[in-house]
Amino acid sequence: MKSRFFFMTLAICVLLAGWIVLEYQYEQARQEKYQQLSNLPTYIYVADSTRVAPLLERLAEFETIAELNLETGLQAADELIHAYQLAISFSSIKEYEFPHIITLKFKPIKGSVEGKTAVMRAIAEYQIQLSDIDAQSTAWNRIVSELNTLQTRWITSTVITAIMLGLLFFFMRFAYELRFLLLQKERMVSVADALRKNTATNRQTWLMLLIPLIVSIGGYFILGALDVIALIIPLWWFAIPTGLMLLTTLCVSLVLNVYYHDQMLQPSFEPIEDEF
Repeated sequence: MKSRFFFMTLAICVLLAGWIVLEYQYEQARQEKYQQLSNLPTYIYVADSTRVAPLLERLAEFETIAELNLETGLQAADELIHAYQLAISFSSIKEYEFPHIITLKFKPIKGSVEGKTAVMRAIAEYQIQLSDIDAQSTAWNRIVSELNTLQTRWITSTVITAIMLGLLFFFMRFAYELRFLLLQKERMVSVADALRKNTATNRQTWLMLLIPLIVSIGGYFILGALDVIALIIPLWWFAIPTGLMLLTTLCVSLVLNVYYHDQMLQPSFEPIEDEF
């Protein structure tokens, strides 16, 4: 029977580890999308120089902004001349007035999706026209739509994985204890026998609960500490498999307790020899 117990424990370890790998891949995909958003700068053209300083102070208050740069109109024009090798001298454009350009980039985090909306409202407070803002909205909205699709897929896969793993763990554990009960029923004729059996069952319950969690989750953090992988899975996610294991363990314990009490009232029979 011990070989069966260790096999089931190993199987649960592998399944939990596989779930963590699946979650890791989803987090990688999310980070890639957030990085794509971060690579889309927003340009704000400000013709009134008196609005530049207060607008910069206001934008600096947003924690979701990663970079905030200011270029004067002449600086931007000079950079364009050199970038495109235009046949225009810098002295010839000094007499013209160009709008100041504020460039900002958002952090590659989830909060930047909603943070951009708040930033756009703040910009509007300074009477900056939408025509003077290049927010790259088309590319931004496309990536946000892909993020929403990815979130839907994540929810679906998480629910399905949790249900399948929970059912598998429940029936594996129940079948193991049921077989053990049938093999040992005739020997459980005294209170001492029953207590020993309960002690063994409780020990196995805790081992099968803790070992897979420690091995799979602990392995993830060990690999992260060794810089083999990046620790990108949010800590709150680990409450999902932990809660699933706790809930399934509780359900198995309740069902087995009811079954044990029912079997104690039945007449005993010849034990079945365990071929393993």
